[in-house]
Amino acid sequence: MIILLQIGTPDYGESFRIARRVAAQGKKIIILFTGEGCRLAEDPQIVDSLNFARLHALKDDYKKPVEGVEIVDYAGWVRLLEYCNKTACWT
Repeated sequence: MIILLQIGTPDYGESFRIARRVAAQGKKIIILFTGEGCRLAEDPQIVDSLNFARLHALKDDYKKPVEGVEIVDYAGWVRLLEYCNKTACWT
C-alpha cells in the first residue's frame, strides 16, 4: 500500500510521527508539501528526519529547494494522487 500525505500547514503536529509509525508497518509513504507546508520542506533538518518517506513539494509554493525533495507541478500532483492507494491531508 502507498499512502500520500499532503501537508499544507507548517504546524505538522503529530502527522510525521503517525506517518513514521505507518511506514514501520511496511506501508510506503509519500509526503507532498503544498502552500504554507512548503516551509517545512525548506528546512534541511526536517527533510533529513523524514528519511522513511519520499518527499515532494508543489513547484508554485516551494521557494527554497532542499536536497531530497522532488519538485512537482500540478500535473505531477495528479499523478501522485493516481499512483497512491490512499491519501490523507494535514491542513
